[in-house]
Amino acid sequence: MKKQPQVTERTKAMLCKAFWSMYRTRPIEKITVREITEKAGYNRGTFYLYYRDVRDMFSQIEDSLLDMIDELVADMLVDDDRIDIESNMGVILKAAKSHSRYMSVLLGDKGDPTFVTRMKTIIWPLVDRYLGITQSPDMSDDERELLKEFYLSGLMAAVTSWLKMADRMPIDRFITFILNTVFPAVNDQRQRNRI
Repeated sequence: MKKQPQVTERTKAMLCKAFWSMYRTRPIEKITVREITEKAGYNRGTFYLYYRDVRDMFSQIEDSLLDMIDELVADMLVDDDRIDIESNMGVILKAAKSHSRYMSVLLGDKGDPTFVTRMKTIIWPLVDRYLGITQSPDMSDDERELLKEFYLSGLMAAVTSWLKMADRMPIDRFITFILNTVFPAVNDQRQRNRI
């Protein structure tokens, strides 16, 4: 007999929640399937219906978050060359906030470094369309790469810190702060172009 999709999703969510409560404080190598299933209230067989092992579970969590962000960015890039960075950042930040339990850890010190690298790769086309770094003819390839890493690392660090704040500032205020402090020259140029 096949389980209903909502039962499957609820079961997977409970297993992931149990795993995540441990992963926030312990390395993945120290977490067992037995501990996850006991904490979630399921037997080991249930775990193996969805995952090969703890690492597979972790990979699936990462992949689902990155797929969600990738879809959001792809939808934003479908439009013409204009980018409404405030609106686009808002969409991505709302998604990150709704999954902050995972995102704050994955982007932080305990996270998988490849997650951050993959996240940067996904959001770069959106950031570049706003900044125009790859279109800058007066920069060498090395300079473009350095500037790209500077902006992406700064954004990732700022978002990670924002997600970890106990009294998190509203998304609109955070976006304004980033645009006015991290991208002031670009933001000023955009404002002049609107007039």
